[in-house]
Amino acid sequence: MEESAVRRCCLGWDFSTQQVKVVAVDSELNVYYEDSVHFDRDLPEFGTQGGVHVHKDRLTVTSPVLMWVQALDLILEKMKASGFDFSQVLALSGAGQQHGSVYWKAGASQALMSLSPALPLHQQLQACFSINDCPIWMDSSTTAQCRLLEAAVGGAQALSCLTGSRAYERFTGNQIAKVFQQNPEAYSDTERISLVSSFAASLFLGSYSPIDYSDGSGMNLLHIQEKVWSQACLAACAPHLEEKLGSPVPSCSVVGAISSYYIQRYGFAPGCKVVAFTGDNPASLAGMRLEEGDIAVSLGTSDTLFLWLQEPIPALEGHIFCNPVDSQHYMALLCFKNGSLMREKIRDDSASCSWSEFSKALRSTEMGNSGNLGFYFDVMEITPEIIGYHRFNAENVEVSAFPGDVEIRALIEGQFMAKRIHAEGLGYRVMPKTKILATGGASHNRDILQVLADVFGAPVYVIDTANSACVGSAYRAFHGLAGGTDVAFSEAMKLAPDPSLAATPSPGASQVYEALLPRYAELEQRILSQSGRALE
Repeated sequence: MEESAVRRCCLGWDFSTQQVKVVAVDSELNVYYEDSVHFDRDLPEFGTQGGVHVHKDRLTVTSPVLMWVQALDLILEKMKASGFDFSQVLALSGAGQQHGSVYWKAGASQALMSLSPALPLHQQLQACFSINDCPIWMDSSTTAQCRLLEAAVGGAQALSCLTGSRAYERFTGNQIAKVFQQNPEAYSDTERISLVSSFAASLFLGSYSPIDYSDGSGMNLLHIQEKVWSQACLAACAPHLEEKLGSPVPSCSVVGAISSYYIQRYGFAPGCKVVAFTGDNPASLAGMRLEEGDIAVSLGTSDTLFLWLQEPIPALEGHIFCNPVDSQHYMALLCFKNGSLMREKIRDDSASCSWSEFSKALRSTEMGNSGNLGFYFDVMEITPEIIGYHRFNAENVEVSAFPGDVEIRALIEGQFMAKRIHAEGLGYRVMPKTKILATGGASHNRDILQVLADVFGAPVYVIDTANSACVGSAYRAFHGLAGGTDVAFSEAMKLAPDPSLAATPSPGASQVYEALLPRYAELEQRILSQSGRALE
């Protein structure tokens, strides 16, 4: 009991699509408390499904901003009821679902600064928003605004070079442009626009928190090299936008001390610091403690790659963000839609629905699969835009079928070769110290991880990332406290648990795949050009 009485800690928050979560991490970097509020279940009065409202057009997707505020009230009350000692919190940081935007009404900053500790937040902030239902990342209603933005700066590739991504419907600049065009009164009545991350930080600060570089790079508005808003992009989206956004800051900045509201209502210490909140993907990079040259592979329903980059090459696919733990460097994000569902389908068709048969096939076939290559896309892939199954023999002739064990290796090798080719397209290079961190369902299969190690020529580690955005936020709070930009993140993380080694490259793997990768890339282009979708 004595020990927990003086357990100094940092809090990590995650305002995600379906819930708000919090973890407390002590100074030895152990997680010792966690709690959550689930929107659909705990706040049914907002009528969300999966935390969102899908509109009649099926393209517009929003979430009620007051639901997020009330969720914070609920979770703080739960912590208080459990006897959580807020006075031991040294700092807090957090993550928000990326790309969502919050519109603070003129006069809201006054309300934020004069909160009464006698009342919950949601009762005091009810009239503070010029838009009550916020556009979020699932929204795809802004195609017209995307085309206008790309045209304004000289095309999709020019926008990508400037902001790290071509125009995407969910990106915040395009969402703001739509609000300005369709709801000009609400726009002109807005004194501040926050991302979900900086909105959540503002609730803790009792004043507007700046947008951080890393989450700010998911807006199609930030000049990722200069770390300032791009004037051309701002002008293309809406008038007076720069003053509504405020100036962006490095992701590890201490943005202020906690508002007196929390000191008086919950017993936080007056010295408790707020470190800039960031997006959930950047926070996960921190939670997995990626270092320069590392790559994280999440093998889930869709497969996601996080890369640590020093010199990015922005492209028409994938995203480049400012790095959340080192503002001189970058992170890239690549998403592949055909992930575990595709693996399960081939398992069912070629391995009698059995993972152990599937693994046996990977062990019994040789690296490089005797030159047989396969492309397997049940749904339209994003990276690149291909659908259907395409199988090629060693002579690059398309064939209609492979034997079961060849099919299984072709699928797994193909999935990982595609990841490596597209990562290298964004400027990634395997370094001698590179490690791959694997998470998600398929990371439990050691034979799949062996192929991953062989294709990339780097050791694969597994790490428990159940709450990587939340834990990463607490880690970032410690980093900010330790000095942020002046201290290496890895230095601040020395005590964190190490990931465990799962696979190392087989002898001769690099020769096999160095020969196969160019062939795989050429065949991908061939399929693309046949479907009329070749990248210009």
